Order: sequence, then structure tokens, then C-alpha cells
Amino acid sequence: MVQDKTTAPGYCVLQLLRNDVCLPAEYIPNDNFCIDDKERVLLKNTVFHSVYYHLHMVQHGPAAKFPFKESIQETDVVLAFHCAQRPLEARQWLTGENVDGWPDASLKYDIEKYGCFFVPVDSKISGLVGVEWRISTALAERHLMFSLNNIHLKCYVMMKILLKSYDVFQDVISSYMCKTTLMYCVENTKVDFWQDRNLTTCLNKLLSELYNYIEHVNCPHFIIPENNLMAEKISTSQQQRLLEVLHRIIRSESKMFLDIQLDSIGERLRQKLYKSSKHPPDIELTLSMQRSFVSGELSYSIAYCIMGSFMTYFNKYYQNDCETTIRQFFCKYQDIRNIYPIVNNLQQKAANCLSSLMCTTIGSLMVSYYISIHKCIPYRAMVWLTSELDSDVSSSWLKLATVHYYVGDMNRTEEILSDIDQRYDRNVVMPVCRCIDTSRVNIKGGFCIAADTGEVTDFRRFVSYCVIFMYNEVTIVPQELRQEFFRSSQEELRSRDHINDYWMKFAVVDSLTYLYFLQYKTYRSLGKNEEKQRALNKLRIVMIEETRLKHTETAFNLLGQCMEQENLFNDALYCYEKSLKERHQNNAANYHRSRVQCKRLTERVFGRRTWAKWCLFVCLHGCVRGLHWCQQYFSPTIQRIVGLSFSVLRRRQGNTS
Repeated sequence: MVQDKTTAPGYCVLQLLRNDVCLPAEYIPNDNFCIDDKERVLLKNTVFHSVYYHLHMVQHGPAAKFPFKESIQETDVVLAFHCAQRPLEARQWLTGENVDGWPDASLKYDIEKYGCFFVPVDSKISGLVGVEWRISTALAERHLMFSLNNIHLKCYVMMKILLKSYDVFQDVISSYMCKTTLMYCVENTKVDFWQDRNLTTCLNKLLSELYNYIEHVNCPHFIIPENNLMAEKISTSQQQRLLEVLHRIIRSESKMFLDIQLDSIGERLRQKLYKSSKHPPDIELTLSMQRSFVSGELSYSIAYCIMGSFMTYFNKYYQNDCETTIRQFFCKYQDIRNIYPIVNNLQQKAANCLSSLMCTTIGSLMVSYYISIHKCIPYRAMVWLTSELDSDVSSSWLKLATVHYYVGDMNRTEEILSDIDQRYDRNVVMPVCRCIDTSRVNIKGGFCIAADTGEVTDFRRFVSYCVIFMYNEVTIVPQELRQEFFRSSQEELRSRDHINDYWMKFAVVDSLTYLYFLQYKTYRSLGKNEEKQRALNKLRIVMIEETRLKHTETAFNLLGQCMEQENLFNDALYCYEKSLKERHQNNAANYHRSRVQCKRLTERVFGRRTWAKWCLFVCLHGCVRGLHWCQQYFSPTIQRIVGLSFSVLRRRQGNTS
């Protein structure tokens, strides 16, 4: 690494050395190098272009993306060289003191060991073209951001939402500038300033600091202050426009949130705040409303990401046998638990949420495995199943209830389900599902208020994940839900999108639906007809009122099978038709509907004792067409009787002739 008067602050050139001694090389080994006017052999910053080309990646500046479909989450890839030492410009920052101790000495000590990266980017102000490399302190900044608290992150998110909603800021004020502004504000203010009750003032502090940077066209790098992030990026006309819009936002005291059109945030916020009024009055957005809205969005996003990570492990291990799957989940659980000593508090809480889901899954897999090999359920399996049930309001508890229902402990099942029903406040609890796209979910107002009352990871008391069973758990899955494993025909299976529809390999159901279904089955087994009917009515009502459920086709299938058990076949067919309207392909309702229609047809045509009449008909007439019809619509036992009768009749006819 070489820095001199020709390189811009925060930038360098990379000079080639000889292989045998630490002296400058004097020849160009290939086309990736060039010689400058000082006769130095320098590495070009286009060295990675061939790598991007061979991987068919689309390049945008120093970053590149794989040409995936729009439905797949895009990932930026930046190739860079790592340097173990800190740049000279950062030494002063490492030894300086701050207003209120952030970042403190221990944090700076941890940051120093990360070193830096050399990213292939030219500066805007130097005359060096094609050989200059930007010094990146990405790992250090990441460590700094993880050390911030909830209020810092709320302000950062609100700031980005506001700026992204105005076209004038696009391609001018980057997220990196916003992050730098946040870190400078945190460094230069006391910790008591960043409080929930002071949220609007904190946001205005950030915007005012950004206003000052734009006014002087100088946003200094946080670790290398000599590097101006705004150099040669803002023209005079853009500067005046930016200052005008930013001044208006600061004067509005966050009322600008109501006018944001991005993702319909303004309209959604108005609907939440003034839901009872058809024509909401134009009143000021209060501080508590702002805080609740941001807290709810942030808490839901964290829960959504945790569920996504959990589904990744499900999709990765589902093809293995049960013993291998248990070992793999256990190893991943150990990896997550080992993160605790080396990460900050927020990461520990997120890892704890994920490990709770893993723990319950391990217990459920162990129970299913020992049942499948006809052995008693060991004590350690129940310990795994019951030790970490606080992943959310319902999903882990519902798996425990499923196990008790399978082994026939109906009283304990009833107790668990009643406890879940009491804790599941439908005005507050937010269903979270990662199977189907929920990027435009309408978050409940009660959830936002509840999320605002505690820490950022207290959302576990107010979210409800969907209940997921992999095929290795099929032993304990209720019979009515098992058909979801076989929701696709062979033709549908070949044409299925195995990236977006990977969840169809499992039996997945929303927690609220599964809660009332299990209650119905439990009360039916206990002979409590009044409670059974009440649970069935709740299942019907939730299908109409709860619009945030994602697996509605599965819910209708469960409701239809409950109707069959009540001998309400017309209602069952109606449920299956509703299910097919929700998802006409890859739906177990196709099987359920055909089964019920055949049942009704045979009862209508032949009445009771159908199999006896049909056996007599086949034996007397030897009707091949009738035999084929019988093989389609009757049980295996009756099929064997009819087939035997038919073959006996054929043999007798042959002997006679």
C-alpha cells in the first residue's frame, strides 16, 4: 500500500513487490498491472472484472450481483483485498477521546484488530485513474453499528425512510452518509439525550447534522475524517434544492411521515392512527404515535428475519433421515449458542429467539423418531421439547400439545391449548410467516403499541409463528394434516417452483388455525360436545375475520375435515371449494373433494351395504366395467372381495366352456 501527495485522503495505490526480496518489482507480469510516471508497477483496479464476467454477474460500481429472478432476494458481492493493519489516518481517531465515552477504549481496541479493505474504486478528486483503491473500514463500522441501542436504530431507520421518500435525495445522499451522520451524532452527544421520549428531537438532531454537511458539501468519513464523502458528488443547484427540502422536513417536526408515498407508508399510518374516522382530520402526528409505528415495524422485521433463518435450516436438512436430521439440528443449535460470548446484546437476544425454535424442533424430531421405531419416548426428548418454549406466543407450545395429543394425554393437551388461547390476544398478537411473501403486511395497531412498551426483542410475547412439520415428524402429525405432505400431483410436482414454493414439502399451518383445530379434536376425544362446538365455531370465525393468515387453503382443508366428522358433507365440500379458490394447484383439497364426492355418490346410488350389492352384481354378470368402477371408489378390503369374486366367476366360465 502506497499513499503520497498524489493519492486522495482515504485512498491508496497498490505497488507490486518482488517474490524473493521486499523490494519494488521492475517488470509487468500481466495485463492487470501498469507502470506510472514514477516507474512503479501498480495493480489496476479493474483486476476483478474478469471474475465478474466469468460468473455472469452484473456489475454496479465496485459491487456486482448475480442475475437472479426478481422474486429472489438480491445480494451484493464486493471483491476486495484485506489488510491486517489500520491506515495511518485512523490512528488519531483510535487515540482520541469522545464526549460521553462512545466508542470507549475497549470498543476501539476490538475495532483495531479488524484492519481494513482495499476496494477497487477511483476517487473523484485525484488525477489517478484506473489504479486508485479506496480504503474501506466496513468491519469496524459494522462493529460500531452493532454497539448502538434501540433508539439510535429507530432514528436511523426513520431518517432513511424520510430521505428515500423524496426523489431529490436519490443517488445523492447515500445510506453510508446517513450512517456516518448517525455515528457522529452519537459520538458528540451524551447518552441521556437518546431516550424514547426524545425521539423527535433525536431525529431532528440527525437531520440538522446532515443539513450542516450538505451546506458545507463536506461529510467527513467517521474513521478517516480527511476523506470527504460528498466530494464532487453535489452540484450547486442540487445543494440548494437539498437544503430547501431538508429544511422543510426539519420544520415539520416529523409530520412529513403522513405524506410519504413510499410503500404507502403515509396512507397506512393514517389508517392506523385514525381508523375509526372515514375522513381523518389533519392533526399533528404525536410523539407516541411515531414511536409506536416505528417500534412495530422494527419488531415485526426482526421476527420475520428470524423465521427466515429458521426456515433455511428446515429446507436444508429435510431430505435426510430422522437421526441425521436430529444431529444436524443439534450441531446448528450448538453453533448458535456459542455465538453468545462474542457478540453484542442485540445479537445475543436474536440468537436466543432462533435457538428456542431449534430446541423445540429437536425435541419434536426425537419424539417422532422413538415412536416410529416403537420405543418409549425418552426423558431427554421431552426435556428438549419443553425447555425453551418462549420462542413466540404459540408455535412451540402447539408442538408440545401435538405430542400430548398423539400419546393420548387429552387432559394435558386441553390444559396447554387453553393456556395458549388465553395468551393469544387477537388485537395484539401478529402472525409471522416466511413461506409466502409478506412484504406488504398490515401490522396491527395493538402490536405496535405493545412493541413500544419494551425492549426490541420483547416481540416474542406478541408474535405467532406458523407451525411447521417436516416429513420426519409425520408420526406425531394429526391425520387430517398429513395429507399436506402430498399436496401436489406428479405433474404439479414437476412444474412447481422449488425456490419460492420450497415450503410445500412440509405440513405448514397458521398457529391460530391449528389451535382451534386441536381444541376441536381434543374436546371430541373427551366427549365435551359443547366445548367442541365452541372450538369449531371459533375456527369458522377466524377464517372470516383474521385476514393476516397466510395458509388459508390449509385452514379450509382442516375445517372441511372437521365438517366431515360432523357428517356435514355439503359444508365440507364448500370448504374444499373455498380452499381451491385460494390455491387451485398444489392443494390437498383436490384429494379431499374427490373423496367426499365419491362417498356421496355411492350413498346416493346404492344406499347402505353397497359393497354386498356390488359383489352380487359382479358375480352374476361378470361386468368388467363395474369392476373397474369398484376399484376406483371402494376401500382396499372391498376391492379384494370383488376382485376375488370376479376371478372365481371367470375360472368357472372357462371350465364350463
